[in-house]
Amino acid sequence: MGPPPVVSIRSNVAPRSPFAFVGRAGRAARALTTAFSALALAVGVLTLAPAPARAADPITTQEYFSYYHFDAARAKGYTGKGVTIALIDSPVDINAPELAGADITDKSRCTIEGSPEGVRHGTDMATILVSSYTGVAPDATLLSYQVTNSSSRSSGNCDLGGEKQNSWDKLINQAVEDGAQIISVSQGVSDQSDELKWAIANAVSHGVIIVASAGNKSTDENSAHLSQWSGVVGTSAINTDGTFASYSSWGNGVVTAAVGGPFNSLDANTGEPAQTEGTSNSTALVAGMIALARQKWPDATPNQILQLLVHTSLNPNHEWTPYTGYGAIDGGALVNTDPSQYPDENPLLQKPGGSSPTVQELQDYADGTITPNTVMNTMPKSYVYRGTNEDLIIGFGLDNGLNIHLGTSPRYHRK
Repeated sequence: MGPPPVVSIRSNVAPRSPFAFVGRAGRAARALTTAFSALALAVGVLTLAPAPARAADPITTQEYFSYYHFDAARAKGYTGKGVTIALIDSPVDINAPELAGADITDKSRCTIEGSPEGVRHGTDMATILVSSYTGVAPDATLLSYQVTNSSSRSSGNCDLGGEKQNSWDKLINQAVEDGAQIISVSQGVSDQSDELKWAIANAVSHGVIIVASAGNKSTDENSAHLSQWSGVVGTSAINTDGTFASYSSWGNGVVTAAVGGPFNSLDANTGEPAQTEGTSNSTALVAGMIALARQKWPDATPNQILQLLVHTSLNPNHEWTPYTGYGAIDGGALVNTDPSQYPDENPLLQKPGGSSPTVQELQDYADGTITPNTVMNTMPKSYVYRGTNEDLIIGFGLDNGLNIHLGTSPRYHRK
């Protein structure tokens, strides 16, 4: 399947509210997008021409900020206050001037020696999320988790007893345990292990929304990104003129799309001003806008927030496509549309073409009826077996660190 034709979703109609997005009114036009978060170090950013600015000064302007009217959002108090976002990426330079005053805590399970390009990428994602200048959710709490990729390496404490401490499943489980409400991942993730499957199930069962990039190779990259998994908000890219981003990848896991660039950054090696684009940027924008929705609607369930996202995205009739999912995100609608009208059901559990974990596996996980002996070393430490298999106490039990509460599954009490 090739990329779709370039179609504009930008509107010339005046915004309908103080926090309306410039590209919003294209409900009659199809937002066609894709995702591009790989590159040589699989982080989803393209470097473009140098941009005018002085490297010693904070970067205070971004085109997406005006495109999405985030100044109006801040004026109305939508800043992500009270929301916790986890960023799983390369190391973040918390001393970057763009991040001055931001609430960022490094919660990494081990120390990564990131390349200059990797650190720049992690810092840029944090900037999109919580910068006081151009962050979508500047008052949100950001938890940073370092991941190893092709351009970074462990300083020696990421492998303990032959077990990798910063694998994707462990990082996601740690973010859930640390209280993250949203996890932003702008990295390629080709892992299809049982460990990762149950980490996704853990996040879904705890109502943690994972937002992930779809890739930057102008092709179907579904199998190489977290967007392939059930419940994950796969994100592709559009340009600031509302057209499909030619670099963006796509696939059955795509749920929505957002602007991928240009993003004002710095050259990782020279420190000179530069611009980037990619679905990494789109992903951080979507994660930030979901944070605003969670702030505005604290009584809504995470499932209702996802329903809100699906029902307000900008494809005509919210029709799904593998390029933009249900359409480009409409952040204005996210904070102006009451999600209580939607069912408390996760709309992303059965993605087109099928996805894992299955609906039954997710229900079994939530009910605690998956027997740990069949998935040893794959379940999060917080998982509690609540089934009726008494043999587990003898064969595995507490000696293996398993939590077993026989016969306590809510499944046995449902009508």
